[in-house]
Amino acid sequence: MRKTSEAAVPGAPDTTENTPDGQRALRLHAGIAAIATVLCLFVAAVFVHLGSLPLGVAFAVVAALCLCALGWATYRKRRGARG
Repeated sequence: MRKTSEAAVPGAPDTTENTPDGQRALRLHAGIAAIATVLCLFVAAVFVHLGSLPLGVAFAVVAALCLCALGWATYRKRRGARG
């Protein structure tokens, strides 16, 4: 049974954040979240510029969620690298 500090990494079956496969999966999660954040912010800015404020706000919220996912992946990656 795994300890709570060695939780499985989503998208990488049978790995933990301490394993090389887990670290690669977390790096992939972080990269995807970073790209998604930038793209969502760009789309939000375009919608605000075009005068569609509700869609701009919606994409800004999605960008904030992507930023949270980036923080989560970075935190888990660093925590796994220490262990």
